[in-house]
Amino acid sequence: MKISPTPRVIYKKNPLAEVVCQIRFERVTALSGFSGQFYNALSALGYANKSEEISYNVVIDTLQRQVPEPRTVASDTIVHLTKENDAWRVSISPEFLAFTCSNYRDWNGFLPEVVQVVELFSQSVNVPLVVTRLGLRYKDVIEREALGLAHVPWHELINPFLLGALALGALSDDESFDEEGVENQLSQSLLKLDDCKLLLQSSLLASVINATKAFLIDADFFHELAGDEVLLRSGERLEGMLETLHVNAGALFRRGITEKLHGALGPT
Repeated sequence: MKISPTPRVIYKKNPLAEVVCQIRFERVTALSGFSGQFYNALSALGYANKSEEISYNVVIDTLQRQVPEPRTVASDTIVHLTKENDAWRVSISPEFLAFTCSNYRDWNGFLPEVVQVVELFSQSVNVPLVVTRLGLRYKDVIEREALGLAHVPWHELINPFLLGALALGALSDDESFDEEGVENQLSQSLLKLDDCKLLLQSSLLASVINATKAFLIDADFFHELAGDEVLLRSGERLEGMLETLHVNAGALFRRGITEKLHGALGPT
């Protein structure tokens, strides 16, 4: 399966809420010992704010119980390093390295930053890292009010394959379909493309402050790798694989929106 390519576009009203590049590798418990060199190198790049997060797993407790019960247990410590008011974040755990940007401007600014962080990471780790997954995830949030489209129905902005029950004619032949009858919408597809895979999700978001709603397009493009031991040491190869994911992401978003929304976003 192939997504038809489209010319790259930069929008004046960028709908991207977050872009995440994640590299997963076989679990390395010794990562806690390398931290000093990597943290110092990132601090020199501006990632001076450090915080920690505990991840949790749900396990089924069968010991001394007639009926198994799920319980939550603490798992790994995830270290976050951020800069520019947390708009750029590097996260490290024994199983992954992630790079998150909530102030994405363009690919030419994002990609070199990712490659530089990965190079510093690979230079700081003194144990082999076997990569199993390389992913690039885009979360676009469409807010009609901010675009002057408050009263435009979703089916005039988003194409049917993302809309589910919100698509015109999905449940009724009535042209005056009342979208307010759809209180929530969530769809998920796992696609095998010619050069990568895609976990595609879309959902209707409701504001906790007022009655407005937004539409989320969540596209996670990824390569599944059969134990790659050299990816983190090859900047050129990493760039090439990420470029493949990026090209697919741009094509998907353009396929997912209508000409009306495309124009409202201000393509340049």
